[in-house]
Order: sequence, then structure tokens, then C-alpha cells
Amino acid sequence: MTRSRRILGRLGLVLFGLCAGVALLAAVELGLWAVGAGEGPPAYDPFQGFSAAIPLFERGRRSDGAEIYAVSPARLADSASRGEPQPEREFLAAKPAGGFRVFVVGESSAAGFPYPTAYAFSAWLERRLEAELPGVPIEVVNAAVAGYSSRRALLVAREVAIHQPDLVIVYCGHNEWAERRYYSRLVDMDPRLFRLRERLIATRLFTVLSHSPLLRPESHEEALERFMRDEQREFQEMFAVFSRRVAGHDYATAEQLAQRDELYRLNLEEIVRAGREAGARVMLLTLSQNFADWAPGASTHRAGLGAQETARFAALFEAGERARAAGDCALALRSFDEALAIDGEYAALHYAAARCHQTLAAYGEARRHYRLASDLDRVPYGAPTGFNDVVREVAAAHEQLLVDVDELMTRESEHGLVGDDLFIEFAHPNLRANQRIAAEIARVLREAGLPRPAQEWRGGGYADPAPEALHAANPELRIREHEAVRFVCLLARRTSCVQEQDAALARLRAGG
Repeated sequence: MTRSRRILGRLGLVLFGLCAGVALLAAVELGLWAVGAGEGPPAYDPFQGFSAAIPLFERGRRSDGAEIYAVSPARLADSASRGEPQPEREFLAAKPAGGFRVFVVGESSAAGFPYPTAYAFSAWLERRLEAELPGVPIEVVNAAVAGYSSRRALLVAREVAIHQPDLVIVYCGHNEWAERRYYSRLVDMDPRLFRLRERLIATRLFTVLSHSPLLRPESHEEALERFMRDEQREFQEMFAVFSRRVAGHDYATAEQLAQRDELYRLNLEEIVRAGREAGARVMLLTLSQNFADWAPGASTHRAGLGAQETARFAALFEAGERARAAGDCALALRSFDEALAIDGEYAALHYAAARCHQTLAAYGEARRHYRLASDLDRVPYGAPTGFNDVVREVAAAHEQLLVDVDELMTRESEHGLVGDDLFIEFAHPNLRANQRIAAEIARVLREAGLPRPAQEWRGGGYADPAPEALHAANPELRIREHEAVRFVCLLARRTSCVQEQDAALARLRAGG
């Protein structure tokens, strides 16, 4: 009996402590409400976009007094973005009568990285639509966030659905491989615990504490400095996987890749459903990336390759590389083809074969091998080309609009070999590519009669400024490009590339 009383007494103390703690927190929360403290969003999003507890867009007032929704600084990926004015990420609280409101949902490529959002394809689209649809109030809102995959893009799509969209444009798929590896603590969290955290994040107390310098996460610049000091430390969660996989770690399993593909399709379908339920059309964009000028990050042999086969493969690959270096691509391809017969899953071999086919003007074969090299890359850099089949199938099944960016970039590239002429590094479109994507979106809209019949569009009403003129007017754009390449090369452990970018940046900053 005495032991039972002791146990009950301890349980009572625990229960009393919990009740007292809850009561104290409630009192603090009521006190903050009473004095008007803790209003507005917190300083950062502890859910990294996996929860709608902190909306992407918050209500505010523009300098001219107009009520608007603007992107919440707490949801932006880095402090550099937070410091820039971004009118491309805001829209009027009251939708203009007869207006055409467009939201662009996706990841860094859609957000415009490494440029400010004023140079993303969403901004070029808005300028083009304003010129070609006189009298129609146009709003093209960039709702893309760097690092997001389709899982978080779906939450964004559901949020923008409440803001009377006429069109939701989706360009997403390059980040599907990394989320579970680096956000498992959020992705796999018990739903009950997740909901509890959401309620805590919604309190004024959390908002007040989030603005404390003692509790605020390190800044983008601090993280960069730390990363430079010690490359083994993770810099940004969505990018650190590059360095790990280049070093031979954390390769995705076949089961994980299959799950990735299934979730990508399901999330796209849910994004389409969210748009349709809001009364909007949805436009899906296929994906493109740098195939010809960005080598695979890591290669592995096919399963079951024996020691003798591995040795024979290595000898053939080395012989082919020697012949290629000597300028004899015909001889090199004979060795490469023998090696491919042994193991057709080694990404670097396909890339080497593609280089030789390009040298010999066999551009169709070069294009095929470049894409195989990209798909077999174990890092990987970019999205699997099979995602484009998913995009096309989802668009067709739900009778939504499709812009084939992959086909567009192929058409825009010499000999159909997509490379540095359209991409800054591995997947982010350069100025010319952003402009071309915007023009293609406008063409598809015009043919679909959105938002007005094709005959009401003003043909030839707009011409994009030349990228060279944009660079001349704003030299910072070129610096951003080189910094982006340098960053990825650093993660990819490509020393010569880093040195080249350092030299280029030094010249630019010296005014050269």
C-alpha cells in the first residue's frame, strides 16, 4: 500500500508539473496577446515548408497604401533573398476585375536562381502578357522556393488555390531525390507529434522567441563561412547530398528511387486537383537540364559484375579514354562499345561515348548517350528524363495544359545537345533560357485562348532584351552566375572548375 501511494504521489507530482507548465505557457501567451507582442510571422520556418502553419504569403500593405499579399521572409531559403525587394512575389489582396492571375509553383529553377526573381521566366512572362494583352490586368506571381520538391510544392499549390488563381504553372522535379535523405526528421515524424508542433509554432511565444538572436538559426553567410572552413560539415541540407554522393556515400536504393517516382506522380496529380478545384487551369512544364556540358557526379557498376569483367571493363574504358585524348574517337568508340557490352550502367562511360559521338557529328547518338549518362548518374545532377513522361501523362490524363520545356531546350540548342548555352550549371536556366520558356508559355496560352481568344492577342507586341544587354546593365548578374557554378563545383569536388570560377570572379570584381 505504501509503495502504491508513493507511485501515485509521483504521478501526481508529474501531472501537477505538466498542468503548471501548461498554465504558465497559457498565461504568457495571454500576456503577449494583451500587450500586442508576437504579432505577425516568426523569423524562420522550423518546418522548412513541410507545414502550412506558416503561410507562404502574408497580408500586408504596399508603400502606396494598397493591400497586398507578399511572400513571408520566414519561408525564403536564404538571407540574401530576404534582403531584396521582390515585387514578383506579391499580388493585390483584391483581385482586379477582369484580371488574369497566374502563380508559378516549383523549385529554384522556377524561382529564378541564381538571379533575382525579376529575371525568372515568371517575370518575363508577365512582361510579355502585359504587352500582348492590352487592357487585361496581368499578375504573374512567383511562388517557387529554392530546394522544394513536389511534396512541398503541393502545399504551395493548395495555398495559392485560395487566392483566386486563373492559372497555376508547375515546373518542379529536380529535387525529388534529396528530401527524405535530409528532411527525414520532418517527413517521417509521427503525425500526432507533427500536429502538436504546428500548434506550438502558431503561438505568439514562438514568434517572439524566433526573433531572439540567441535562438535564431545561423545566417546564410555564417553557414557559408562555416562550410568553407570545413567541407565535411553540411552547408545547406538540400545540397550537401552532392558532396556525400560524389564521395561514394548515401546512394539511393532501387526501392527509394521507385518510391520517389511514385510520389512525384501522385504529388503532380494532387497539384492539378488543387488547381482545378479552385477553378484554375493548370499548366505542367517538362524538365530540362545541362546534359552535354555537365558530367555525371558518380558512377557505379551494374549488380553482379564479376572481378574479371570489372577488370576487363576498366581496361577497355581506359583504352578508349587514351584514344579519345589522342583525338581518335573512332578507335575510342570501339573500346567504349565493348565496355558497354559488359556494363551499360556506368554513367561516366556513356558520357565519354557521347563526347566522341559529338566529335564525329553523330549527334543523335551523342544526345542518347548524354541522357543515359544523366539518368545513370548516382549523385544525380537534375531529374531523370523519365519524369517528363510522367508530366506529359498527368497533363493528358487531366486535360491540362502542357509546355514541353525539354523539347524546347533541345530545339534551341545546336544539334539538339543541351548544354552551357542554356544552363548556368547543371539545372538552372540562364537568362536566354528563362526568356525562351516564358515565350513558349505565352504561345501555348495564346493557342489555348487564355485568357482571351487568340485573335485578341497583339502579335509582335513584345521583344525580350538581349541577355548581353542585361549583363551590361547589371554586372552583378554575371557574378551571380559564376558564384552559382563555383558553389556546385565545390560540392562536386571539381577543383579545376572552382579555380576557373575564382579567376573569373576576380576579373569581374576588378572590373575586367
